[in-house]
Amino acid sequence: MSVHNYAVLFGTVWAACLILGQAAHGQTAGERAQLSLSEALTRSLTGTPLLKAEEAARDVAEAGVRQADRKPNPSIDFLVENAVGTGLYQGLDRTEATLTYNQTLEWGGDREARTQLAVRQGERIRASGDLARQDLLYDVELAYINAQRAQADLAAAEERLALAREVAATVARRVEAARDPLLAASRSNTLEAEAEIAVESARLTDLAARDNLAMFWGGGGDFRVDMSTFGSVSSFEMSGMTLAPELAAARAAQQEADARVAVERARSRLDPTVSAGLRYFRDGGEAAFVLGFSIPLGVNDDNGAAVAKASADSSRARLETQILERNVEREAAALRSQMSIAAREIASIDARLIPAAQEAVERARAGYNQGGFSYLDVLDAQRVLSTAQLRRNTALDSHHRAKAALKRVLGGYAAGAAQ
Repeated sequence: MSVHNYAVLFGTVWAACLILGQAAHGQTAGERAQLSLSEALTRSLTGTPLLKAEEAARDVAEAGVRQADRKPNPSIDFLVENAVGTGLYQGLDRTEATLTYNQTLEWGGDREARTQLAVRQGERIRASGDLARQDLLYDVELAYINAQRAQADLAAAEERLALAREVAATVARRVEAARDPLLAASRSNTLEAEAEIAVESARLTDLAARDNLAMFWGGGGDFRVDMSTFGSVSSFEMSGMTLAPELAAARAAQQEADARVAVERARSRLDPTVSAGLRYFRDGGEAAFVLGFSIPLGVNDDNGAAVAKASADSSRARLETQILERNVEREAAALRSQMSIAAREIASIDARLIPAAQEAVERARAGYNQGGFSYLDVLDAQRVLSTAQLRRNTALDSHHRAKAALKRVLGGYAAGAAQ
């Protein structure tokens, strides 16, 4: 036996062993339960601590608002005068004790501004949580698309293997009838072994893709994905960019910066402190009420620098939001173009390439059986058809990934958004 024939035999046996091992490893695709995209998204949310983190973020925001709405605490002062001195003031006979209750009055709108800032901080925290949620769902859909692509490639590889086996069987019959040389059988067997190895590789890729998807909820890959959404193209439309997660987070940060300006301006207004209390005169045992009023002097610090800093930060946040809006518009336009290009390629493949390749295979097989073509013509036509199917899968993958990215950019994973 030649080295070439040994290689063919070894490759065939190796591929058969791998295929049998894979079959023993788990269920076939037809026996596995089907997992839809919506189910995968739901599992990913319930299988991660993201929802609990969002709930904790809401608690943080609510507690921050409650705290900011509190009034300043009052204070109590106790003062003893004329005690333990000299002369007439020796000892405690002439002491005077004063007890006062003091309260700062926020006349500059500090409390309202502070509370509004806490509200805006809570909105920014919730926007960040929504951004994390949409990032997770986007990653899950990409993993789902990857599993769909792997399953489609496996189907194409299995179809290629079926054709290769059919050709090999036909060639074997013709070789036995001395109508083709032995080289034809060796060549067809080699391509059959190659197709078997391709099927096994596609199966392993399919298993890895499903396992990777299941890792989002800590499960196993004993399921098959829904292929009805992969085989065709569809559009995705949303009005405006109101749900875009990055924009929502940027706008929340901008509103927080605006609220901080109001806080600093309120702090620049001086708040008085009023006092009321009782003074006790030990010498004579008499008592009298005392009233007081104090206000800080804005001589050294009027908080102007803090107001300027907050105003500059607000302007920066507003400009960054405008830049982000333009970036989102450009990215959305690029993704729509990518979807359109992939859709046109798929339409051309469906209308021209695959029908022509299928017709070529049928004609080559019929001609070969009638002796009009060689087995090489059949194998070449088969290879063109397999390449066309894989190219269609690549274009579908590109289209669906661009669609998922467009959903992510425009906020399509938000609750209530169009799907």
